[in-house]
Amino acid sequence: MKTAALTIGRNDGYKEDERVLVHLESLLDTFDEVLYIDWNSDDEKGSLLWTIEDKLPKTGRLKHYILPKSIISQLYGGNEGIGAVWTPMAHNVLLRRCNADWIVCTTNDIIAPKKKILNNFIKNANPNSFFTFSRRDFEYQDLVKYGTKQWKEYRDILDKTSEERRFYAKVTPNDKYSIINCCGDFQFAPKKVWDKIRGYEEGMIYACFTDTNVQKKAVLNNFNLEAIYDVPLYHMSHTGMGNDGSSPSKLVYNDLGKWVEYFTNTENDENWGLANLDIECEVI
Repeated sequence: MKTAALTIGRNDGYKEDERVLVHLESLLDTFDEVLYIDWNSDDEKGSLLWTIEDKLPKTGRLKHYILPKSIISQLYGGNEGIGAVWTPMAHNVLLRRCNADWIVCTTNDIIAPKKKILNNFIKNANPNSFFTFSRRDFEYQDLVKYGTKQWKEYRDILDKTSEERRFYAKVTPNDKYSIINCCGDFQFAPKKVWDKIRGYEEGMIYACFTDTNVQKKAVLNNFNLEAIYDVPLYHMSHTGMGNDGSSPSKLVYNDLGKWVEYFTNTENDENWGLANLDIECEVI
């Protein structure tokens, strides 16, 4: 059994380098393989990982992909209102290039669960299910004061003191799929599930509701949808984001009617995830 974590970043100075290091180190500590894509960074700046590469552990298990602004601008075309990161497409690029048995799509603010805890969960998990894990929030500055290099010890403390986060949501009248609010931090499923549903909907080029949609896709394809609360993982707080998921960077929102309430079938074609595009991979 091979596990993999897929994560996205951008060299824009929005989040602290140490935060990203904690995130990546925790993923490498838990998963057999980590795939990172640097999405839409200025060509002259290069990937965020190049700025912190000297601090990254050299495990041979971190796969580094880059799609710079010169390429992303062609993908975006003339569409206005798309955020700097087109998350469904970025995750799909990695999903198509990952061969692990179990795959999580996550965000770069997460401290992953301990490897033993996650592996014990997988042993008893239904392979015909799509799982969304409820994160537990904490203040990033508390970790900074404790020491970011001691993130494992800080996670030990959180494991003993934190509580399950049960924060339900519903975005349309018949929405049975938003079983956890802000659920996109840890979407976990066997590879066969991700492949069957063709990942995230690439037509969702704007902000919000992509995770509700991908969970509905799982149900429409006859997979179980399960919310998980007792596997502890942690979200590092950051500025520019409200508790309801609102953000000044989110200028245009995806259509709730089309993508949630009345959605019935994927619009992704067989080339989903830019499968026919040759993207160089660096192994760190």
